[in-house]
Amino acid sequence: MTSSKYILPALAIVCLATISYGVTHDVPHQQLGFTTVYIVRHAEKTSERSNANLTKEGKSRAEVLKWMLRDVSLDAIYTTDTTRTRQTVQPTATAKELKLTLYTPKPGKLAETIIQQHVSQTLLVCGHSNTVPELLRSLGVSIKENILKGYDDLFIVTIDNHSDGPTPRTHLQRLHYPDSR
Repeated sequence: MTSSKYILPALAIVCLATISYGVTHDVPHQQLGFTTVYIVRHAEKTSERSNANLTKEGKSRAEVLKWMLRDVSLDAIYTTDTTRTRQTVQPTATAKELKLTLYTPKPGKLAETIIQQHVSQTLLVCGHSNTVPELLRSLGVSIKENILKGYDDLFIVTIDNHSDGPTPRTHLQRLHYPDSR
């Protein structure tokens, strides 16, 4: 008799904890007022030509990027109009059934577009060694001067759309992704 006296309250606590967990963890970040921007530099290129293709390793890295973002609901993909940047994000765009949005490599202007036109959305941006750091700064992230060393950086910038002041609060996560799975 004594043990059944504790079963009902324990069961109630477990049910409430389960419901509470589902409520707090299943709410998409879009409903919470956050914009998330995944930022990568183009993958390895075949030459220093201005419109070079990706190498075998670069194409493989583009496939890994697609695989890494397979569970991410993207609203838009931005890329500069070079072959190497388009080839880096095209596998992801194809998998997500999204068109590539071309942007002029002016990071300040792109940051403004992201903040004003993509509130509470999730984006992928592909740039270059000179534009990625500038885009991060334009989004309000404090970074070191020579942050890019190779082609494997995946920056995740979260913008709090509810922060007070003229500039939204941002948070940066820096990950690395390989050129093969």
